[in-house]
Amino acid sequence: MFAELDGEKYISLVTFRKSGEPVHSPVWFAKFGDLANTYGVITETNAGKVKRIRANPKIEVLPCDIKGKIAVGAPKFFGVARLVTGDEAVAVRKAIGKHYGITYRSFAIYLAVRSLFKKRDTLPETNIVFTLTN
Repeated sequence: MFAELDGEKYISLVTFRKSGEPVHSPVWFAKFGDLANTYGVITETNAGKVKRIRANPKIEVLPCDIKGKIAVGAPKFFGVARLVTGDEAVAVRKAIGKHYGITYRSFAIYLAVRSLFKKRDTLPETNIVFTLTN
């Protein structure tokens, strides 16, 4: 059932505002853990999707392109997300790095250079792990 996500590069991670309004975020994702229906996403600790998941862990996932465009008839998956920190957050980042290879390493270099000129975020690394239920 979840094999439809195997060949995808991006997903639209749908989180929900307190009003119930969906918010789509195109993200990188990678298979995470031993279960066939569990995936990880890297994000910034203070990102809106993190705040929304804290309030409501229910999510939807749809395959999309890099800009978040969802193809007509794309499969929709439902699940529950949780925020992870510490070693588990690092493991998510490593899974993303392995899945995206040179693209991720190039992006990591960009972020490292950018951090030299930007105020550093002192919050611990937070990432997202979600389990699909359908």
